[in-house]
Amino acid sequence: MIATLEPLSPLDQWRHRLGGRRPRRAQPRPYAALGYLVNGPVTEGLIEVENLTIVILCDELVRDGLCALRLAGYSGSRIPWGVRFGGPDQCRFFKDLRLQPVPGGRGYRLDLACEELLTLGLGLERELDRHARYRQRQVREQVQLPKLWAGFPVADAASITGDGPELAAYAARTGKSPQHLLERLRRDHLGLAIYPAAWVSHLWERAAAIFADLERFPRRQVFRLRQPSDDLAGFQGAAEFDFASGYGPKQHPSRQSEPVPVAG
Repeated sequence: MIATLEPLSPLDQWRHRLGGRRPRRAQPRPYAALGYLVNGPVTEGLIEVENLTIVILCDELVRDGLCALRLAGYSGSRIPWGVRFGGPDQCRFFKDLRLQPVPGGRGYRLDLACEELLTLGLGLERELDRHARYRQRQVREQVQLPKLWAGFPVADAASITGDGPELAAYAARTGKSPQHLLERLRRDHLGLAIYPAAWVSHLWERAAAIFADLERFPRRQVFRLRQPSDDLAGFQGAAEFDFASGYGPKQHPSRQSEPVPVAG
């Protein structure tokens, strides 16, 4: 008989990757990794931004000079003129992947029942470690967010007009009129006419939904992290992002006297 090996459980994978490592005393690695989780089905590669959680993994220097392995998740929401990802009010969880996950984990320690998050975190850690060790050339110079689409009732499609610097720049490159480009890139999705959100952000009050496009969005990415307060916050098209909330020296979770109130 040929013996078949059982796949490692997420906890065994954590033990294999991180269980025998001592806390880092070096400077934080100048990289961060990004992945995502979804709440609900992804249809034709699209999901409403409220059902998407962006997950960030990076080293974080703690007060006693050691590096924690920060695993934080941020949701998205609609705001005037676009979408905001992250910020302190949209931080879904804030964990230290170096702490062994346990059932019912609280504070910075992962709950072992959250297998999908633990598996994603370990995958991001492998990517981060590989890039830091071998300094792969394909490291992104900055974080990439998913492309956004704004959806409007089909009956309103005839009155939708494009505007904004992103559309103007694209029109200049292609030699096409902005309205021609808007009509050419229009898609129909779940009974809505959808357009690149950055091109129609001036109509944000009329939009029925905003979708994140995951079809060509990488499941995992690694990007340079020079100044966390700058590289983890900013703007891209119709999106504002803040993945820096909570970043900075703080008491290491293993030395806390009380649990930290975080989601997840």
